[in-house]
Amino acid sequence: MRRLKDEADGAIAVMTALLMVLVLGMTALVVDVGMLYFERAQLQNGADAGALAIAQECAYQDLCDPTLAASTATTLASANANDSRAAATVDLSATNTVVVTTSTITSTGEPAVQHWFAPILGIDSTEVGASATASWGSPSKATVFPFTAPKCLFDQTPSDVEIWITVTSNCTGSDGKSLPGAFGWLDTLDKKSCTASVDVDEIIAGDPGKSGPQNCDIDGKTIMLPVYVEKSGNGSKVEYIIDGFAAFYVTKHSWPSESINETGCNNCAGIKGKFITLVSLEDLESFGVEELGGDELNAFFVTLSK
Repeated sequence: MRRLKDEADGAIAVMTALLMVLVLGMTALVVDVGMLYFERAQLQNGADAGALAIAQECAYQDLCDPTLAASTATTLASANANDSRAAATVDLSATNTVVVTTSTITSTGEPAVQHWFAPILGIDSTEVGASATASWGSPSKATVFPFTAPKCLFDQTPSDVEIWITVTSNCTGSDGKSLPGAFGWLDTLDKKSCTASVDVDEIIAGDPGKSGPQNCDIDGKTIMLPVYVEKSGNGSKVEYIIDGFAAFYVTKHSWPSESINETGCNNCAGIKGKFITLVSLEDLESFGVEELGGDELNAFFVTLSK
């Protein structure tokens, strides 16, 4: 009987040891893997923040400074890590695109997360990283307020200087020739619409007889203003070749049916405001932008992909 008891005790001991390995393995899975997910989430936040910030910097400056970009990425990677330690690298090789890759730095300077329980299974540490890609660009297609102005007006007007854009505004192109008309109405999407669809790859039809859209809310807002480099045709046959989209902050408007008398606009039709540099993280649709890839004027949109 004692022999049977000893054998039973031995079997229980073996089973207990095996179960302990299983329990510790499950603990390692729960604790250590959970820690890895938590670490990666921090690194992803840092990569996202770094990519977006660098894209904004590059768009504003119209130039990417690799040294500044690397500093920005490292600072934001560490700021999003609970232990304030993370490494980051920056890739600016693609046009208008930045890739930020983040990785762990432990208190001892190691690039891997040290595990608590997994060493029992022979796994001492795991390298963790994350990556984010941000791109920026100017619109090439958008649904906008049905108003266009010549590009020479954009070229010759300093940023943040308030002007009236009216039919009497003077504007001469880089070739020394005056572009006919200082602004033009575009065909709207429907008869009473406040919007027109503009694609820089297409010739856009105008609507010269338009008296001005009614009940269109543009004052105090930034609009995407299509700028043209060539106008042809007369009357209902007028057409425009659009070069790109400029960001224009509207402060006031005046249509023929209204009466505004002030410097630059006396009983005129047009809009008042200023060209501004716009770098937006907002949803593209909030500005009516459908596609990016147009000529870079003063409006840029930043998008993030992981």
